[in-house]
Amino acid sequence: MTRKNGDFVLPGDILGVSEEFIPGYGVYEEKGKVYSSITGIANLDFERKRAFVEPLTDIPPIPKLGDIVICEVTGIKEKMAMVEIIALKKNPRRALAVSPMARIYISQTSRKYVTDISHEFKEGDLVRAKVVNVKKTPIELSTVGENFGVIRAYCSKCKTPLEKKNNKLECPRCGNVELRKTASDYRKGVF
Repeated sequence: MTRKNGDFVLPGDILGVSEEFIPGYGVYEEKGKVYSSITGIANLDFERKRAFVEPLTDIPPIPKLGDIVICEVTGIKEKMAMVEIIALKKNPRRALAVSPMARIYISQTSRKYVTDISHEFKEGDLVRAKVVNVKKTPIELSTVGENFGVIRAYCSKCKTPLEKKNNKLECPRCGNVELRKTASDYRKGVF
């Protein structure tokens, strides 16, 4: 049964044939027929010959270009920091629909010239970053800009949360001083 514009549809419902519609969001084509791939409301545009489905269920988020994320540094390599995305700003309580692994290249760390990425990030740091490339796996992030960078860091010696003093991070317990690429609101907020 072919559906009409505005109909409630379930995954697998036929929306039309491939001669009528180009599949859009929530729609796929198989053997000349166009089907819904999600639960929602059919939106059939006969003028533009496009079919898509407006979702009625909450779909796990997928990071898109320009999205803001919170991540934890899991490793430092020569020219990049490996991170795990913890939350997506637009949907912070949902797990991602894709791998949470991402990377920040040394060139995407700061506006200034960076020679050693280990001075910018350390394992365990929490970082606010922007998604700059979703076409590669893992996706690529950037901390260029004053609102991006480390939002919480821990002392490399005693693991106490570091406090920001005069553009450096100092441990209130052991006095250790460390450098990081910090966000302007270090330890004051998340997003």
